[in-house]
Amino acid sequence: MMQSVDTWAARVLLLNSGLALAVALGLLGERLAEGEASRVFGAAMLGFIAAVLCLRRHPAGLWGAALYYALQLVSYTPLDGGPGWSVKAGVSVGLVLQFSQSIIVVNMVALALLALTTALLAWRRRR
Repeated sequence: MMQSVDTWAARVLLLNSGLALAVALGLLGERLAEGEASRVFGAAMLGFIAAVLCLRRHPAGLWGAALYYALQLVSYTPLDGGPGWSVKAGVSVGLVLQFSQSIIVVNMVALALLALTTALLAWRRRR
């Protein structure tokens, strides 16, 4: 049962990182700014390599997947125009938290997939 979930999670990661690569290369959606495109490209390559390693059942694959989802977990935008943090790679559905000084967006898809990846890491460790 868990092996099929493991394979499913690796395929979702492969699809998610493939979409992010297409966005970073300008094939999908609007063109990204130069700095943002390089961040998305780096995250997408991390996800793609992690997905291939997951499909081959390599232990580093799930660790790479956890890092890929952790990078996308939170976006921070200050309202005063200062520097923010955002890596939007792949599919995202956000929970927006608006404060007096900033806006924080929690990517719920990345949170769910990070939880699944953590559960798979724990399952592999016990096995």
